[in-house]
Amino acid sequence: MRITDLAIKLRISVMVLVVLASLAGAYAYISLPKESAPSIEIPNIIITTLYPGASPDDVESLITRIIEQEAQTISGIEEIRSTSTEGVSTVVIEFSPDVKLTEANQRVREKVDLARPKLPNDVEEPIISEIDFSDFPIMNVNLAAPYALTQLKQVAEDLKDELEGINSVSEVILVGGVEREVQVDVDLGALQGYSLAFQDLIDTIVKENSNIPGGSVDVDHLNYLVRVNGQFTDPAQIRDLVVKTKGGEPIYVRDLATVQFGFQERKSYSRLRVLQRGTPEGKLVPVADHGYQKVITLSVKKRSGENILDTASAVEATLAKFPMPPGTEVLITGDQSEQVRDLVKDLENNIISGLVFVVAVLLFFLGVRTSTLVGVAIPLSMMVSFLVFQVMGQTLNFIILFSLIIALGMLVDNAIVLVENIYRFLEEGEKPFAAARKGAGEVAVPVISSTLTTVAAFVPMLFWPGIIGEFMGFMPLTLIITLSCSLFVALVMNPVLTGYFARAEDAERRPMAIWTKIGIFLTLALLAAVLGSANRNTLIVVFGGGAGLWVFHMLLMRHLARWFARTALPAVVELYRRFLDTMLHRDYSVRAAYWRNMLALGSLTAGTLLAVLGGIIFASVGAPTAKLVLLPAAFLAGLGLLGVVIHTVEVIFTGRLTSVKVGVVLGLVVLLILGAFHLTGVDASPELMQQLLAAPVLLVGLGMLGLLILRRPRALILTDNRARLLNATLGGLFSIVALYAVAPTGVEFFPDTDPNQVQISLKAAIGTNLDATNDLSVVAQGRMDALLTQNPQSKANVKSLLVNVGVGGDQQFGGGSASPDVASISLNLARFEHRAESSTVTLRNLREQIKGIAGAEVEIKRDQAGPPTGPPVNIEISGPEFTELVRISESIKAELDKAAETDIPGLVDVRDNLGTGRPELSVHIDRERAARFGLDTRLIASTIRTAINGTEAGKWRDGKEEYDIRVRLKGTDRASLESLRGYTIVHEGKQIPLVSVADFRVGAGLGSITRKDLLRVVTVRANAREGTNAQMLLGAVQQRLAPLIKGLPAGYTVKYTGENEDQQKSFSFLGKALVIGGGLITMVLIAQFNSVLTPFIIMLAVGLSMIGVFLGLIVTRTPFGLFTFIGIISLAGIVVNN
Repeated sequence: MRITDLAIKLRISVMVLVVLASLAGAYAYISLPKESAPSIEIPNIIITTLYPGASPDDVESLITRIIEQEAQTISGIEEIRSTSTEGVSTVVIEFSPDVKLTEANQRVREKVDLARPKLPNDVEEPIISEIDFSDFPIMNVNLAAPYALTQLKQVAEDLKDELEGINSVSEVILVGGVEREVQVDVDLGALQGYSLAFQDLIDTIVKENSNIPGGSVDVDHLNYLVRVNGQFTDPAQIRDLVVKTKGGEPIYVRDLATVQFGFQERKSYSRLRVLQRGTPEGKLVPVADHGYQKVITLSVKKRSGENILDTASAVEATLAKFPMPPGTEVLITGDQSEQVRDLVKDLENNIISGLVFVVAVLLFFLGVRTSTLVGVAIPLSMMVSFLVFQVMGQTLNFIILFSLIIALGMLVDNAIVLVENIYRFLEEGEKPFAAARKGAGEVAVPVISSTLTTVAAFVPMLFWPGIIGEFMGFMPLTLIITLSCSLFVALVMNPVLTGYFARAEDAERRPMAIWTKIGIFLTLALLAAVLGSANRNTLIVVFGGGAGLWVFHMLLMRHLARWFARTALPAVVELYRRFLDTMLHRDYSVRAAYWRNMLALGSLTAGTLLAVLGGIIFASVGAPTAKLVLLPAAFLAGLGLLGVVIHTVEVIFTGRLTSVKVGVVLGLVVLLILGAFHLTGVDASPELMQQLLAAPVLLVGLGMLGLLILRRPRALILTDNRARLLNATLGGLFSIVALYAVAPTGVEFFPDTDPNQVQISLKAAIGTNLDATNDLSVVAQGRMDALLTQNPQSKANVKSLLVNVGVGGDQQFGGGSASPDVASISLNLARFEHRAESSTVTLRNLREQIKGIAGAEVEIKRDQAGPPTGPPVNIEISGPEFTELVRISESIKAELDKAAETDIPGLVDVRDNLGTGRPELSVHIDRERAARFGLDTRLIASTIRTAINGTEAGKWRDGKEEYDIRVRLKGTDRASLESLRGYTIVHEGKQIPLVSVADFRVGAGLGSITRKDLLRVVTVRANAREGTNAQMLLGAVQQRLAPLIKGLPAGYTVKYTGENEDQQKSFSFLGKALVIGGGLITMVLIAQFNSVLTPFIIMLAVGLSMIGVFLGLIVTRTPFGLFTFIGIISLAGIVVNN
């Protein structure tokens, strides 16, 4: 191989490369940004438009529809979703994955600019933002203090500025504070008595609160800057402003309103209860329980791609040096860096443990020197991979680390083949570097081919579409890079290292050169320094594990290895040889046996191939054409399966005593498995127990029957032992598949794991004010406190509880804005090693305790082990008439509520996205009557808006702080519907009663309006209870709703989306990826062997490996999930190497 020859020729340079790659790779690993989930670019753009005070219906018609109509003309759009709520329009535009985010953003901005003139004049400027996968808080900094909340708010704002000054922090959100403002509360009676309008008062304040430059003037030899400074220095000055004069008498602001420096209406509450705290040593200790403290919460977000560990350290350093007033307490909750740090440590330990086990196996079979030369391929391959990751700008997240664990065992495959072959030439008397050149050159092509077959299995996964694909695409990318690096190490570095350090067993031992010793020592010392600076524990584990493995090898393993090589291995080889001799034997003395064999095996093979061809035709052309191929395929496959069944039964029957022995052993194994299920608490269904016991019972029964009936062995119907082996193997495959079909383990998308954080969302009726929602959160607090008091184990699992009132929103349709009718309670749970019980059990107890809060819709969420997906049950109802959509959704929701209480107990958190209708006072203006008084709709609406919501009439500056001056009616004049009817509008000096130009109607408007692709859509959602399989739950829901959906009116459709839709798309893609990957592997094998038959025989092993896959799922009761599918694809590339 030319590259190997060149490496051996430049071996000094290669040795320097080995040292530099090791050090640079270790440094790259340390400097790579660490984060929990990969940073992915999602081509979704959000357009948020605020129109305070507007109803959802008005927001939809005046803003949302207009923006949607402009946006739909943009090319590359896959879907448009929108939500219209009170005062907020949110439009989410999802682009195709091939559209760049910057390009999508620019297209949207151009269309929003075109839509802007069509929007109401007093609407706020639309905000265009991008969906960032990492745009979530990495920690909450909570401030508590014994002094006033206003002072604490000032401290929080100063701290917010400091935190936002950290380069890696993108934003800090403040929750729980109070805002001050100058309030001008107008007396409606006084205003009407003086025949003045709101605008008169507002204009007076705006004109008087001015700071206007007057130019400059030259006086003598100086130039003076002239400035008219009329800005208020004290809010009390507003009281003495003259609004107008009447009969020579001035009318002051104080005659019309009261002026005070007060507080804005609260927008949020924040409370915190701390039960336990972590120590620097990693322990968890209880703290004095002071109950729920009023806090101000600062939610810290990091920039995309930044190191979460470094960002958290920078935040902690900022907190340490920030000058906190005496008595201020800083409490950190929801620290994601702790989870990432633990995750990195766990995965590091797994990699090190795997490395130790791999080296231990190599030591056992290959000896010290050979295993060292082979084992060095693992760290070298990883270090080179880390260099590539750094060049590519990747972050180190759990997907990449998990992929490295998968690749761990495969990294030594190439090195084993190559080093062993070099040793063969050494034993034949070749010089070390000549042996390295010949040994590597002889196996280079097979080594490259085996790597390509493994890589080929992962290549199709690089084209995984959608957000799931963006997220999971890091796995095949990591595996391809790592395996390619291992091939580079095997062909370039391993031959040189082997040439330097490998010696034949009978070769004369020569002392190592002093410079070689110094080089090895310096390399190890530098690597130790680099590892120690990254993680001292990792360094200890590496050297401790290595030392322990060396001692174990010297005391025991090498003796076992010698015994195995001299005694056990020859016996195993002999047994295998005899097995092959038996299996390759064939006897066609029985008449027509040859044709029976050919019929059974040929029909099965032909039927399988035709079935694959029929599946391809069905996918590309359709069912009618595919039937022409699938029908004969079914006949031939059935004939072949019949042959398998007959032969399997006959072999067991004629096996007699051997069949009985095998059946007894298999029965004991089944009983051990069932016993393990019982001890571990796994529920084994009766169907599973029957199926597991059926095989040993069948073996014993037919074997005993053979003993009783057959006096001597008889000839088999199928007499070719190759056919016996193949039929037995195929029989095992079909038996396992049949067993899995009878007792399925279920299907899941991502596996359920013990949560680290739990969030309880409380949704009150739309229109509920903040204080009423706060009362509901207090009820929830009380129930949780009762649980923690009654259940010490659950209490031991909880570190803290953070209550936020006034935040929330519907994320799926682009929500997330503040809302007074929403509250959330976040539970931060102890680390896994500190838990008194599984956090899933704690969550289950919590769900039972918290359910049934009157006046609130409760949903419990947990952190996810994967990319964001919809809920397990997500039902979208669409159609022409919205009233009918509401009726259908209410029927479905009622049916699901009933099912959750009766036959589907795993169904929880049933809800829709309508919300109860908010109470609404609708003002209908009579345009004809208004025109007689010279009024128009805009003047009337703006007057009502100013009276109720108020109008900002400038700012008052106090030092560096700036406060709004707000003019509106005093509280008593806007506290009842009757007072609203008493409003008057001043026009040309005349007071026109509002009731003379408008009618008032009390009703209930829509809480929120969601749209999908410009049509109104209503969504009904539900979650799965802890321990409930989501797919089985969805199947039960679909069966329950089938009669209702069947009777829907024409034009109305129901679609199951959410997690189910994402799963179907992903599984469909992975099925295609498996076929394409198999095709690529076959092409590589055809190129290597220059044959079609040989690759076909090799590829049969991929199908037969499903025996182990399904058997493992059955025994462990693991659902068939996304990672199982990925494992099968990985297996396809690995199996062919053997």
